[in-house]
Amino acid sequence: MIACVVGTRPEVVKMAPIIAALRRRNLPHCVIATGQHHDWSMMGSFLTGFGITVDHQLVLTDRSLLGSFVEITAGLGALFAAEPPKLVLAVGDTTTVVAAAFAARKTGSAFGHVEAGLRAFSRELPEEEHRICADALADLLFAPTSFAVANLTREHVNGRVILTGNTVLDALREHRPAVATERHGVLVTIHRQETVDDPQALASVIAQIDRLGRDHDVVWPLHLRTRAKAQEAQLTLPRHATITEPLGHVEFLARLANARLVVTDSGGVQEEAAILGTPCVTVRAHTERVETLEAGVGLLALPGEIYEVASRIFADWAAFARPLPELYGDGRAGEKIAHACDEWLSRSILRELVA
Repeated sequence: MIACVVGTRPEVVKMAPIIAALRRRNLPHCVIATGQHHDWSMMGSFLTGFGITVDHQLVLTDRSLLGSFVEITAGLGALFAAEPPKLVLAVGDTTTVVAAAFAARKTGSAFGHVEAGLRAFSRELPEEEHRICADALADLLFAPTSFAVANLTREHVNGRVILTGNTVLDALREHRPAVATERHGVLVTIHRQETVDDPQALASVIAQIDRLGRDHDVVWPLHLRTRAKAQEAQLTLPRHATITEPLGHVEFLARLANARLVVTDSGGVQEEAAILGTPCVTVRAHTERVETLEAGVGLLALPGEIYEVASRIFADWAAFARPLPELYGDGRAGEKIAHACDEWLSRSILRELVA
């Protein structure tokens, strides 16, 4: 049995092609949702969109960083002890991923890390700690790019490193949006801890988006975490932007494909923007998606620099607006990961028989 663990919307998107490939190979698997994104608008619509049925659902009562880690680790550990999987898969760099890695190893299951090897080289980011720990614990490390392989090689990880490409490309091709001939407006998505949990940083983002909205049509599907933090800090959302509820995957991709620019702190959106040819302002001091910077399709911006950096892109828009799906492989990452899992399970069974 392979346990596929997801906790957030991006994890659903990137796990979906793997689950589909496991089905095609008739490999026994189950899907576990940890409840990290618990609201239906944040999680359920993505599961429905990809036709994924959840077999086990955890319920969290403590949503602090430490509390959620402890509860997810304990919940997964109990499931794995009751029904031991041969292999546990998790994707990305969230609390869910590092909890799945520890729960797997402490209950005797192997662990496979999808999207292994990404590094921002900034240890103050919780996601960086999660990535490093998950890679250190992984038996199988599915690296999406050559940059990721180089990072893992340099770190001398113990597990087997496999270059697969990124399943974000598989998922996008399944829900392929129509790209407009004439692009229009700015799409915004902001949710990361280092931005929204800091009232000063979030206030700067809001002010910059409001300024951008004076010159362009701006649509901001507001993450529930961002809305809560803005209310907590008594910040007024930008008047010169259209604020919407979170969007489903298909609707978000349609907007991204037709936007002239995206402003984001999301790793997955950086990748999707590069694939679709939408120039990207990444609101981060560092990014683990270095390939987007190397390819020249995006720029970094601190919260107070968003308008200035967006203006630089608009001034030379055609140079940034280049679709580069090849950055993330050939669109068969899910199949490559399922194949590697199949091979690993076959060898594991053979070892048990010989023993």
